[in-house]
Amino acid sequence: MGDPAGIGPEVVLKALSRMPRLRCRVFGSPGVFEREQSRLGTKVDLSCVEDVAGRLGVVKMGRARRNCGAVAFACLEAGVRELGACRVSVLVTAPVSKEALRMAGFHWPGQTEFLAERLGASHHAMLAWTPRFKAVFVTIHLPLARVPRCITAPAVAEKASLLDRFLRQASGLKHRAPRVGVFALNPHAAEFSLGEEKRIAAGITLARKAGVMADGPFPADSVASRLGDFDGWVAMYHDQAMVPAKLLGRGAGVNVTLGLGRIRTSPLHGVAFDIAGKGIASPESMLAAIRLAQRLCRR
Repeated sequence: MGDPAGIGPEVVLKALSRMPRLRCRVFGSPGVFEREQSRLGTKVDLSCVEDVAGRLGVVKMGRARRNCGAVAFACLEAGVRELGACRVSVLVTAPVSKEALRMAGFHWPGQTEFLAERLGASHHAMLAWTPRFKAVFVTIHLPLARVPRCITAPAVAEKASLLDRFLRQASGLKHRAPRVGVFALNPHAAEFSLGEEKRIAAGITLARKAGVMADGPFPADSVASRLGDFDGWVAMYHDQAMVPAKLLGRGAGVNVTLGLGRIRTSPLHGVAFDIAGKGIASPESMLAAIRLAQRLCRR
């Protein structure tokens, strides 16, 4: 369900209304979905909703509140428990508010780290997926000032290997190995580097030794002209990849967690508090997340 004060319940209902034959379990609050369904006029069979929210309390749309964070946390706990026990094939999570989650005692930087810990994944990565652009991040939820010290050769090689494995499994590449491009950190790559590009290059060498067709590091502003040269990219920090992913995804990007041994996807957007409750949220990213999860499950 995600955060009940955001657009999560709305995009879930809109997506399910366009996939009437989908077999699913929805973890959340039946009351929230009943109210949203009445407001939106959708006709989803709400018997699929399982109450994990308990007593929700007051929901103020568009506001980060502790009770809403607690409900979103409970939904995540239920989802990862069922996923880990193989009682569901895939997990598709709705948008959450990190601020509300922290109010409720959530101490992980984000859902990626939470899922990795719960499922015992020591090597994991966040993948921004669109049909035209796919990128994993060496660092995710860090202040930019801390990013350079976290860029190491092993970290770059690990993310490149996770991406390579995903591309081999998900893209159906049978006649060649995936081509992985690697971003530089600094403007013009090595020209303004304080040593980070040497570590990135060393990571590329490690990845190649492990059988990954990796190349780079390339200046970030040159990537747009090289999209056709690579099947996926390794970015150094969150916004370096999210800006092109959201631009090229045209509202239908997907967040995929790699390395879990399970399939987890989510929309590539947040709770959109500014439009919550207005009925204008697009379900395209949620639909893309569900469809990609189905495709990965079949493969």
